[in-house]
Amino acid sequence: MRPYKGTAFLVALLLVAACSPSAAPTAPPRSSQAPAAPVAAPAAPARDPALQALVAAARQEGALNVIYPLESNNDTVPRWTEGFNRLYGLSLDVRFTPGPPMPEMAARLAQEAQAGRVASTDVFIGAESHINTLASVGALESVDWASWAPNIRDPRLVAPGGVAVQLGTRTPGIAYNTTRVSGDAVPATMQDLLKPQYRGRIASTPYAAGFSVLGSPEIWGEARTIEYVSKLADQVGGLIRCNEMDRLLNGEFDALALDCGAEFRASPGKEALIGHVIPSDAAVLSYWYTAVPSHAAHPNAAKLWINYVMGREGQDILYQGAHADHHLVPGSHVAPDIEALQARGVKFTETDVAFYQRTDLELLKRLGAETQRILQKQ
Repeated sequence: MRPYKGTAFLVALLLVAACSPSAAPTAPPRSSQAPAAPVAAPAAPARDPALQALVAAARQEGALNVIYPLESNNDTVPRWTEGFNRLYGLSLDVRFTPGPPMPEMAARLAQEAQAGRVASTDVFIGAESHINTLASVGALESVDWASWAPNIRDPRLVAPGGVAVQLGTRTPGIAYNTTRVSGDAVPATMQDLLKPQYRGRIASTPYAAGFSVLGSPEIWGEARTIEYVSKLADQVGGLIRCNEMDRLLNGEFDALALDCGAEFRASPGKEALIGHVIPSDAAVLSYWYTAVPSHAAHPNAAKLWINYVMGREGQDILYQGAHADHHLVPGSHVAPDIEALQARGVKFTETDVAFYQRTDLELLKRLGAETQRILQKQ
């Protein structure tokens, strides 16, 4: 991993990620979500000595600070809190604060680490680019998850060096109004969106979500991406954010591409009216990650928290609040669509932390800026 020199440059790099596919808008408030369905109680943790030692250490810490990029009345974290304390037999004071967007939180953690201050949050949730940059400045703790965490035994869930765990899978694609687009008219590929019948009926995002990653040499490459986005800009009737699905429902647009891979929810009772397609010519698996800052005030509680949210109960609560869970965790809600495409021979590119480590970040930054300029018609 390439080190970065200077706090100002680091903060600027993290904030640029807000315009990349790694930075989706925060989840909608509870008033715009369907009522949460109950989830099954998890099994009690095994009496593994290493796990029990962590439980004892967390009990001594007595608290957990969680800043999470959700609206203040979203109940994902409160429901996680109840399940977390119940699972481990704890009564920790989980101090939940609705947070800023992920890039801003990452920038704050980096500044705190460089200044030698205690982290604002004991648990960080962010995208691949944020994890890569924070790890490069030593702001994340390296954890041997497989040695004690029963819900994190699959090595594919863990970022290089154990600095983070994949919390949920994102599949950027095409969101559409199912009452206006159905049957053979549903686009199956990004190329389909260039057909004449979609002209003026498509929205894209002002931050060009997903396109910089498509421009990597492992997927489309820079030239093909710029050519495609230039053509798409002629089709696009306007720009909306990923969490503005009601603008599809009210007929302003028929489809959004690319979306952010999650958050394609509508108002309560209307969720079924929003469809989502993973385009076979741009099949990408991206992730939300969760990690323990190296300067966390309550690191033992934070590690236990991450193990809990990776269990089925924690994943179900995540899905009910953010329409995302991890496709590798048994019982995943998002796995069937991925598996169906794989069965048809579609090969996904994983844009995980390792992808960002081996990719030219300056290329992604340049592509992000250029594709935004094209879509915004500047």
